[in-house]
Amino acid sequence: MKSVQICLAQIPSKIGNIQANEKTHIQILHKLQRQNPDFVCFPELSLTGYLMKDLTYEVGPDCQKALANIAKKTKTGQRVVVGLAKQNNLAFVENAAAIIGDREIIGTVSKFYLPTYGLFEERRYFVPGNPSTDLRIFESPSCKFGVMICEDAWHPEPIEALARLGAEVVFCIASSPARGLTKPNPKNELQIEGQWISILKAHAIMNTVFVAFVNRSGPEDEEYFWGGSLIVSPSGEIVARAKKFEPDIVTTSIDLNEIQRVRRFTSFREHNYKLHEVLQEL
Repeated sequence: MKSVQICLAQIPSKIGNIQANEKTHIQILHKLQRQNPDFVCFPELSLTGYLMKDLTYEVGPDCQKALANIAKKTKTGQRVVVGLAKQNNLAFVENAAAIIGDREIIGTVSKFYLPTYGLFEERRYFVPGNPSTDLRIFESPSCKFGVMICEDAWHPEPIEALARLGAEVVFCIASSPARGLTKPNPKNELQIEGQWISILKAHAIMNTVFVAFVNRSGPEDEEYFWGGSLIVSPSGEIVARAKKFEPDIVTTSIDLNEIQRVRRFTSFREHNYKLHEVLQEL
């Protein structure tokens, strides 16, 4: 058994209060010292809150200071994923994830698809990531992994690219607000929850990887984030699940050998690149 221990840190955040959010991250890491999981993953924009509006332009420097402080609290060999607003070299802001390892920031990735519909206004405040630089695989002592951010999971390309680059685990950090409260499905799932589960299972099955989804919980302004973080195996089974509508910390072990076993009986190895050439022209 090639075991990897993953912690889903489903937390709330305070809008624009980087110091308070930094403290929450450090408190979680302190609580996990004895368990010492291989990975601790926080939600999208966990350092800043989601509905920042014009505060988006102001928080970059404080985020970098907070990341440095959080890095000091990590354990050797551990990898920590943190959501933040990152200023790029042109002074524009990206919705990003920072990957911390061995007490330093080992890299960042940025969101490619910025939702701008309904309550979402991300294109107004953020610029999208660049696939040439932001499609990255990271290594830990236990496995190779990648990170994608919320809306990126509603499109097929990001996770397929990460899987074909060698990721064994793909973390999907999100700030998904509750929708469909009046139309739960027969499993008593929210409409949006059922949609997320369907998408994550499809990604895990088609790309034969573990998918770890970490969603924000709690209220912010007029929205409420439903939590429900989970891990899906390459065979499409939910192997860990957090509570809904409240903070929760869930730690579980996965067996990476399952990827190899499942891949013997899938069509993942078949990839028709010509279809992408057609899509480019549409």
